[in-house]
Amino acid sequence: MIKSMTAFGRGEAEGAGARIVAELRTLNHRFLDLHLRLPRSLNPLEDRLRKLVSENITRGRLELSVSLEYLGQSPRTLVLDRTLLQEAASVLAEIQNTLSLPQPWSWEQLLSFPEVVSLQERTPADYEALWSVLACATQQALDIVNTMRRQEGEYLKRELIQRLTSIEQQVEVISQRAAMIPQLYRDRLTARLAQLLPEGNSVDPQRLAQEVALLADRSDIAEELARLLCHIQQFQLTLEAEASIGRKLDFLLQEMNREINTIGSKAGEALISRAVIEIKSESERLREQVQNLE
Repeated sequence: MIKSMTAFGRGEAEGAGARIVAELRTLNHRFLDLHLRLPRSLNPLEDRLRKLVSENITRGRLELSVSLEYLGQSPRTLVLDRTLLQEAASVLAEIQNTLSLPQPWSWEQLLSFPEVVSLQERTPADYEALWSVLACATQQALDIVNTMRRQEGEYLKRELIQRLTSIEQQVEVISQRAAMIPQLYRDRLTARLAQLLPEGNSVDPQRLAQEVALLADRSDIAEELARLLCHIQQFQLTLEAEASIGRKLDFLLQEMNREINTIGSKAGEALISRAVIEIKSESERLREQVQNLE
């Protein structure tokens, strides 16, 4: 199903003594570009989180922000470094003995050593249980995002079909006009020669036919029209595909533009030139919309 690349989703879940909120924003990008903002305590789960997201979305810039709240607990905790505490006590005892100080050191002096007691972010007791909460919140956000992307994708699909229909109409104009080009060249060449030749002189019909055939061959666009129609048909079929189609549609548009540019340069006829301009205009709008498809 066709999907847009812009959406926003939010998920929330509780468990393992914590509440996790996941907010996901998706934007246009040629490839999958995932940016995570996680609490430090969730860093061990980053790889699993990336895998979960990439299984649900294959293209676009993704900005996933996760917040963690411990229920009934502070997000930070005091941590005692027992090894450092023992070393600090030994140092103070050595100072007391060296200087023959009459009073023993106090616990305030002991705790004055940096990092003996530090304030740190709380570490989860059970990462597996916390992963279940994180995965649940993230999946909620992913489901909302994918629903929005599908809805906007259907809207974009209707827009693309309308513009493709307009292009087909202009291609038909070009095709009909191209069939008339040999006769148009004959009429123009005959009129021009009549102006240039002295009165009473006639044009050699065989030579005229040769010149008309030469001009018609130089401006023949039958192959370009056939390839253009083939690309249009492939574009229509791709719109019905289930997989990601954005990059394929972008490629087909490049091929369509290549053919229409060749048609414009070879035909050199006013009505065809106007149709080419219309097709280029619609093609540019198609390209802008295709850039937003997964």
